[in-house]
Amino acid sequence: MRAPIQNHRHGFTLMEIILVLAIVVMVAAISVPLIGYLIGDSRLTAAGDVVRGKLAETRALAVEDSQPWRLAYLPNTGIFQLAPDDSPEWENTATDLVEKEGLVRDELPKDVVFALTHDDIMGQQQALPPGVAWQTIAIFMPDGSAQDDTTTYFGKAGVGPMRVQVRGLTGSVSIEMFSVRMAGQ
Repeated sequence: MRAPIQNHRHGFTLMEIILVLAIVVMVAAISVPLIGYLIGDSRLTAAGDVVRGKLAETRALAVEDSQPWRLAYLPNTGIFQLAPDDSPEWENTATDLVEKEGLVRDELPKDVVFALTHDDIMGQQQALPPGVAWQTIAIFMPDGSAQDDTTTYFGKAGVGPMRVQVRGLTGSVSIEMFSVRMAGQ
């Protein structure tokens, strides 16, 4: 009598390989846009941290030097500058990055730009060319207050902008994600 033949497979069928490959493609199609969004969001969060830090640094320098210091940006770029309010550097709109005594010129993370309005970032208006003059975020006085109340926007295309508000009387700074509900505020 013969022993029964055992039928063991040692490989995969073409149908099984195609099915696994289809599942991998579907998972990738779902996760790649999500990862891109998360990276964009982290750049915006990092930019918020940079702006908050530079505002604190500008305020501290004004108090330390007993003279007004200004933080400003070139619209539609990520370039910002802090220097004494009476510095001749405010006439210069160069975009080269500099850090020396009495002047810091730096930039936000990649693809994050400052804008005059939230619409500029949200894409509701045509993209504007880079600014030709510094736009003030805040001028801090030697007592720690700011010269005026100001509102500034920065963000990345496709992601809602951030809004920076500086209170003149106290010099306090708030940074928050801008939403359409806030437009009237």
